[in-house]
Amino acid sequence: MKARPLTWMYRSMMGQVTLLALLYLGGLVYWFGLRPLLEIPWTGSGDPLPRTASEVSTRLSHLVERTRHAPQENVSLKDDAVLAQIKARNPGFRWYARVGDREFDSGDGELWFHSQHFDKLAALRADPTYPQVCSQTERDMRTPQGLGHLSYYDCEGVVSYYEYAGIRTPLDLDASLVPFYPKWVWDSSRGLMLTGAGMFVIFVLIVGINVIMIGRITAVTRSFDPKHLDRKLPEAGLPSEVVPLVQAVNEMITKVDQAQKRREFFLSTAAHEMRTPLTVLRTRLEMLADGPLKDKLVGDVGRLTMLANQLLKLMSISGGRKLESLVDLGASCRRVIGERTPLAEARGVQLELRCGDGPVRVLGDPGLLDVAIANLVDNAVSFSPDGGRVEVGVSERAEVWVQDTGPGIAAEHLPTLFEPFAKFPPNRNGHGLGLAIVKAIAELHGGSVTAANVAQAGARFSLTLPPVVSAD
Repeated sequence: MKARPLTWMYRSMMGQVTLLALLYLGGLVYWFGLRPLLEIPWTGSGDPLPRTASEVSTRLSHLVERTRHAPQENVSLKDDAVLAQIKARNPGFRWYARVGDREFDSGDGELWFHSQHFDKLAALRADPTYPQVCSQTERDMRTPQGLGHLSYYDCEGVVSYYEYAGIRTPLDLDASLVPFYPKWVWDSSRGLMLTGAGMFVIFVLIVGINVIMIGRITAVTRSFDPKHLDRKLPEAGLPSEVVPLVQAVNEMITKVDQAQKRREFFLSTAAHEMRTPLTVLRTRLEMLADGPLKDKLVGDVGRLTMLANQLLKLMSISGGRKLESLVDLGASCRRVIGERTPLAEARGVQLELRCGDGPVRVLGDPGLLDVAIANLVDNAVSFSPDGGRVEVGVSERAEVWVQDTGPGIAAEHLPTLFEPFAKFPPNRNGHGLGLAIVKAIAELHGGSVTAANVAQAGARFSLTLPPVVSAD
């Protein structure tokens, strides 16, 4: 069944790691990428000149920020297309930036760093006897050449300063705003984003390895034979958090195995011990004078004997048998029909075989397969009315099907039809073991048995087995 994405997110370990990683990376992008952009003062609503100045402020502050946090990086704005466009439209445009002792400019040097005495303030900050107070200021400046701005920041022991002047002609902002902001976000937060991505990859690898280990346990669990629970789930190499669960499952498997063995021992022992007293009882009953009471008692003993034999047959079917004989399903069906025809005719039921001339072979136990087919035929005959018909067929896919003309099977009974002691209706003859024996024989041969209702034709049982491909 396919899990919904949201359900997968909170129920899967991989989904939880993915969700946490996305939240972490989103927080990094906001804190180191979007937040600085949001904190840049907006200098005008619709006037393109202040917005052009804001574009310059954004680039220069970005230059200063990158240089302060990565002093070894070679940062330059000489190839910046927006600044080049501003310079082309404003011949008097100039800019200057300073981070510690590193200087950047448009080729015209500084304009206000010394005249506004920021050099003296920086010298005082360098004096260890001077109180280490955070200094920060921003100021809009105007010159005859046009609009300007300066920014001074010294709160982390490194002087950061930038200025620009001479903006009189604005830019076409629709073409200048878009390309820079993604680069700002990436340059401002790429270090932590790459770190977060690396951590996410490590988390995925760790969880993936554990999921593979758990997947191996799942594969082993699915390969278990419910009738042979001597295997245990492996505990080696598992995460310590999963080991207690595996140990608990192994304990449960051991308890189920012990209970199943006790049940099988009881049934087989009880059935075996019943046969001798029943044989003695039948012998003594045969010595009584003939009469209705004798016939009834002999019939009861016969049914008990049949129950004991069926229990022994059910207990004897196990996976320890070697299935090396080639069995022709068509021949098996012919034998069964030949044996069952007198009993069916006595009930007024006609048996018909629909089988091709060629053999349909499977690997198996011929005696057990005859028992399975016979049980299906007996079941169909018992449900068919007088004058009814039971069809038995064999397909080339190694499928034996038996179809009757009875009342069919109630839908609520189909899931439990092949369970031991299942009788529908409960008061009918038999002990409810015939179909359980068919299921056990089918599973022993690696096959399956199913039942379904056929429109206006009763029920159809299908025994499907793995075919043997002929070498002819």
